[in-house]
Amino acid sequence: MDNFVIVNKHNNSLYSEPSRPSWKGTSYKSEAAAKAGITRTMKHYAKAIAQVNECVANGEKEYMANMYNTYRDATDTDLGRTHLADRDNYRVMSSEEYKLIEPMITTTGTRPYDGKTITVTQSINTPHYMDPLSESYYTR
Repeated sequence: MDNFVIVNKHNNSLYSEPSRPSWKGTSYKSEAAAKAGITRTMKHYAKAIAQVNECVANGEKEYMANMYNTYRDATDTDLGRTHLADRDNYRVMSSEEYKLIEPMITTTGTRPYDGKTITVTQSINTPHYMDPLSESYYTR
């Protein structure tokens, strides 16, 4: 049985719903479940925008809203993630199909524990703590 994933069209990375617990991962049992995930994402960002607009209308600062960080993800051009609140930014595909197009990123940097310069090629979806250029990679 094939699982489905939501792909961010902006950079072809896997997308995880902001309101979904991290332990549930990024895969869904059906295409319909993944599409429902996109709908939940749009509602989540709409709720954050409405909450901030309400605070501003009440004479408060934007950052007084509980969902201010989510609002910034959807609206702040300096963060470069304003595409997140756009339904057309997402597509659903099978996990097998995604494996064929998953982008790889090559970075060069200094290893934190010994200062050696290394070049690393890894998936765009590699968590930060699994990156050999991250200090958390070497800590226990």
